[in-house]
Amino acid sequence: MPITNDATRHDEQVTTYFDTHVAAYDAFYEERSAFGRWFNRTFRKAVYIRRDEVPVLAKRYGCKTLLDVGCGSGRNTIFWANHGLERLYGVDLSAEMIETARQVAQQAGVASRCRFDQLDFMKFDSNEKWDIVAACGVFDYVRDAETFLRQMAKFADRIIYASFPGWTLVRSPLRKIRYALRGCPTHFYRRRAIEGLFAAVGFGELGMKSTGSGYLAWAVKG
Repeated sequence: MPITNDATRHDEQVTTYFDTHVAAYDAFYEERSAFGRWFNRTFRKAVYIRRDEVPVLAKRYGCKTLLDVGCGSGRNTIFWANHGLERLYGVDLSAEMIETARQVAQQAGVASRCRFDQLDFMKFDSNEKWDIVAACGVFDYVRDAETFLRQMAKFADRIIYASFPGWTLVRSPLRKIRYALRGCPTHFYRRRAIEGLFAAVGFGELGMKSTGSGYLAWAVKG
């Protein structure tokens, strides 16, 4: 994506939002109370659907390494480390999120297999590739989805995997307003648009699943 003033401002708004909401974000994933677990699994099922599908695909296609783009506080990365993935690398724009991810990985006993770095993924470059490149809860905040997906494909040996928030007449406008008031831009997707994104990138055979509030999509290289 060309680094224009608009693009830079967009990324800065997203980073600022997550830097100032680290504790709330991580508490959601940590599920500190029985009520929290019940509430999340009842009303936020999409988060678990998109997390739990990764080990299924990894087992099906013999994948052992994973790049977690927009890893946040590392809760998904650590879950995947405990469910079949052997070497994982999490990256995020937010330095605060990355610091939390490192601490959580240490506490979980998987720090030797989970590395975390703060960086701008659109400027990321490496000769290394991973079996799976995943982005969960990321395209909600991506300004140029096709360019971002192409960047993911550059580092994937077998699978690119992403979640997308769907557009609904009631919830989506309300969420957009809520986040706008907090200074964070958000984006929503219809199924046909997601299919078009993956077709444009042309990485491999497309698979999709509804999460109720959005979609999972993955492409597998033959």
